[in-house]
Amino acid sequence: MTTDFSSIIERFGVGKRGSLAVMHQGTGYFACTPQAPYDGSLSTAEQTRQLLAKAEGRLAEIGSAKEGLILCAIILANMDDYAAMNEVWDEWVADVAPPARACFEARLASPDLKVEMIMISAAKPA
Repeated sequence: MTTDFSSIIERFGVGKRGSLAVMHQGTGYFACTPQAPYDGSLSTAEQTRQLLAKAEGRLAEIGSAKEGLILCAIILANMDDYAAMNEVWDEWVADVAPPARACFEARLASPDLKVEMIMISAAKPA
């Protein structure tokens, strides 16, 4: 027996393995990866810019904005790229109160990926 959660959970971009974003009780959850196909020639800074532009679109789609970010977990393929990623991140959050943030190194799904992000955001107030 399956339970129908559609009255309390809104899903965006539902695919075979997951949804692009999920909203529950005014909180949005989503992950960002660079645009596929992944371009290994892009620098970490360029992939980070691409991710943050994608994040802004996803935030708008779920009724939020970067001002509503609660948490961002940043995953780098190599911590040697921390400064390059931070330079772009710092510019992106310069005009808002930044969210709580964690950054760590992990092997990503493709060797061309240099950075990924997981974000949690509040919906815009009505």
